Amino acid sequence: MPEKTKETFVLYKFLFDVLLDVLIVIVLVITIRAFFFAPFQIDGPSMCNTLNIYDEECFNGPGERILTSRLSKWNLFGWRPVSLEAGDIIVFKAPYEDKSYIKRIIGVAGDTIKIENGEVLLKNEEGSFVELSEPYLNDENQNNTDLYRSNSETYLVPEGKYFVLGDNRIRSSDSRRCFRQLGCDGDASPYLDHDLIQGKAKMVIFPFSH
Repeated sequence: MPEKTKETFVLYKFLFDVLLDVLIVIVLVITIRAFFFAPFQIDGPSMCNTLNIYDEECFNGPGERILTSRLSKWNLFGWRPVSLEAGDIIVFKAPYEDKSYIKRIIGVAGDTIKIENGEVLLKNEEGSFVELSEPYLNDENQNNTDLYRSNSETYLVPEGKYFVLGDNRIRSSDSRRCFRQLGCDGDASPYLDHDLIQGKAKMVIFPFSH
């Protein structure tokens, strides 16, 4: 093989190997983001003081970036390897808007929740309502879960649904308002469908100091 032809062959082989490596990396990144983990940027104050706090102040715009686990979306012939529970923070597609929300699960299928006079109550096995312990709420939000239109409302969470609230209750559009500024009018539902969930929050990945 002539020297020039040999050099051309080596160059083409090198370029092919580089291109193949790049394609493999791209496929791996797409696969990981689609099925395992994906980043998400928090936008807005609805999860303060748990998330999106800068210099002890609630940030109103795009802020912290978190890593979300997508394993809860897996459904293997009806079996889910990871289940979501009350207290988990999740990212989901808003039911009535083309955007994503981040909220905390308060109730899962079968739970009965009552919001009354600013308190969140959960029906226990004995059938009595007891106040939900919410240590993640700041002083401003403790006993301040308003309903906007009434002082008391009871919710029975259906199968395959969730009842979610933001930690910053005074500035969160969540199950109380059916995820809409207009509130629960017409056929709007306060319950979040499992299929809309995009991932479970795992950790803050930026800023690194958080």
